[in-house]
Amino acid sequence: MMPYPIRRAFLGITEHRLLAFATVGTVATVLVLTGAFALVLLNLSGVLDRWGKDVQISCYLRDKLPDDELFELKASLEELPEVQSVHYVSKEDALRRFGSSIEGMDTILTDLDTNPLPASLEVRLRSEFQDPSHVAEIASRISHPAFDDMDYSQEWVERFHAFLSLLRLSAVVLGSLLLLAAIFLVSNTIRLAVHARRDELAIIQLVGGTRWFARLPFLVEGTVLGAAGAVIALPLLYLLHRYAFVQLQASLGMLLDPDVISFLPTWALLAMLLAGCGVGLLGAWTSALRAGLEDAL
Repeated sequence: MMPYPIRRAFLGITEHRLLAFATVGTVATVLVLTGAFALVLLNLSGVLDRWGKDVQISCYLRDKLPDDELFELKASLEELPEVQSVHYVSKEDALRRFGSSIEGMDTILTDLDTNPLPASLEVRLRSEFQDPSHVAEIASRISHPAFDDMDYSQEWVERFHAFLSLLRLSAVVLGSLLLLAAIFLVSNTIRLAVHARRDELAIIQLVGGTRWFARLPFLVEGTVLGAAGAVIALPLLYLLHRYAFVQLQASLGMLLDPDVISFLPTWALLAMLLAGCGVGLLGAWTSALRAGLEDAL
């Protein structure tokens, strides 16, 4: 036979169906909004991380640098623990790249008598050394008389990391506000349930029932409402991803790789399910233990 707290919790939900549906719908809406923001954050962070991997130090070589000095310099850079790879770009390759980067530019460059672009060494750093402070420090350390100039797009690196940090902070703030709103609603729902059952709670007290015996059905009820909201939110979030984010991917096909717009991983979906249960339980706890139940008993 079903234990009393569970049986009484489901009975309370059926007694206040409209309020329960409203609570479940609100929890589901909050979790869908939170999950949608997490989807945006996950995929945009992936895009930014891929762009961030393009951060490199371009070392422009002086003209007529002897081959042996070039090979020795390249080998010394590759030995640095912060460096992932070093790629040599000849003057011809640099001109070819520049010509293909802008439509019609290659035909203009063919009219040039000489190649104005220098050869270079492109130093790509390991991912853990791509923050602005490391990039600037490494660029200063590898400076060499063989380099006419160096470029590591310091402003781009700083803006990239600042935007990524702001994006993650926004996710934490928005998610916290949405979850607090859901907790507030569940708390009010349980408060109304406590008020509606005040006579029953008084009888429980008269026959010797403990406060925990009276509280458990409300805690179970809040947890069930939160879990139901999460169960509804997960398929809704998948539909949002399938029919909204995938369409966005098609619209931005020229900017994004085919596998960029991905769904949340399994651990994130389980976290959403646990968050729904936690929101319901916390809402019931704050209502039943702090206010309504203390007055009712």
